[in-house]
Amino acid sequence: MTAENKKFDDAVEYMRDQIRQQIAAGFDEIDRITESAIEVAAVDGVDTTSLEPIAKRFTHELLEEHFRTQSEWPDRTDCDRLDEAFDELEEKGIVCRQNFACCGTCGSAEIWDEMRATRDRGKTVRGYAFYHMQDTDSAVDGGGLYLGYGATEEGEEAALTVARDVISVLNAHGLETDWNGNWNTRIGVSLDWKRRRPVIRFGCHQPSRGLLDDIE
Repeated sequence: MTAENKKFDDAVEYMRDQIRQQIAAGFDEIDRITESAIEVAAVDGVDTTSLEPIAKRFTHELLEEHFRTQSEWPDRTDCDRLDEAFDELEEKGIVCRQNFACCGTCGSAEIWDEMRATRDRGKTVRGYAFYHMQDTDSAVDGGGLYLGYGATEEGEEAALTVARDVISVLNAHGLETDWNGNWNTRIGVSLDWKRRRPVIRFGCHQPSRGLLDDIE
């Protein structure tokens, strides 16, 4: 195998893993997943035109596999519990965001824009909780989540109050948490990542090749 062939094979393998992970994550649209996987894999001179049909085939195959697996999930998954917990926290004035920003540093800065926008809509805001995109990737692969948190009011006690409220609501919705009580430590959430995707043009039990037409 030549160095060029190995480079291409490595790019294809990496691209497939990226597509699998982002389909399971459940946030990005299908066409965006395909495009992003090609962009990430096409490094060091790998030809994107050669990767495109392979990426579309992977997306089709992995999405159908996801739908088959999804059809066997319980009615209520841990991701459903997380959604419900975040909805309740929003009602309590804690702005919650999922798969938010590329990393913790960016998320901790950008969440203040989210809080301002929420307050501008006439809602009470006293704090925030979020996990970022790298956290999502970890959760998909079985590593659980870690939530950043904070308060609009200055000081450690205000932030710790938000953290305790977040933990209380998560626990009430059946999610296990791990936190040492320190201000500089994020809240760990143990969960089995199963985020549902809307089924595209066919039922979970009857996959159709029509999906391929949608992503080409």
